[in-house]
Amino acid sequence: MDKIERTVFANLEAQSKLVSKTFKEMGICINAYLEGNEDVQNSSITKIRSYEKDASKIRRKNLEVVAQTVSIYRSDLLRLVMKMADVMANQAGASVRLGKVRYTPRSDDEMVLKFKTLIDVFIKMGEELRNLMSKLGEDMEKAHHACDRVDEVEEQVDEIYRDLHGHLYNREDIPLRIIMQLLSVAKHVEEACDHCASVADSVRIILVTH
Repeated sequence: MDKIERTVFANLEAQSKLVSKTFKEMGICINAYLEGNEDVQNSSITKIRSYEKDASKIRRKNLEVVAQTVSIYRSDLLRLVMKMADVMANQAGASVRLGKVRYTPRSDDEMVLKFKTLIDVFIKMGEELRNLMSKLGEDMEKAHHACDRVDEVEEQVDEIYRDLHGHLYNREDIPLRIIMQLLSVAKHVEEACDHCASVADSVRIILVTH
């Protein structure tokens, strides 16, 4: 591992910590929506926007570092940097859209439990991504297992999302417009986890080439 790679990996680890914080804050935001707490929602949106800005600064810094390298791994590093940027994309936008949903479910609504289950695994994904970036900078041998853990959590997210998706489509008591808005938020969570799996795939490419 050369100096450029160490710098890129250190920046990615810092960025992954912001991803983990963002995922946790997104979970708080969704829970606040489910509980009808607008003040907590707005506070979470502000924090998520701040995390996004900080992550964007790290992305630009990493792109500058990669642009200066003549390493044969340059394209692999560039791919990883951009894949990580995809994970953070539109987090604030999704939380803002959630705040515009004019419907508060009952606390005993089955939908609430399904959303909370999705949130729990979503937060776990942020932690696994942070762990992966930490392992990549410390010990590439251990990064293989961390990649597998990301994939395992991504499969859990897919299963929970499909269950929630089917449940919402069968809800005749909720206006279609509201259902589509809720599905949009759930889809955003699922896609963010898909991007995490793509990051793991990009890490695997680097591990193989090393």
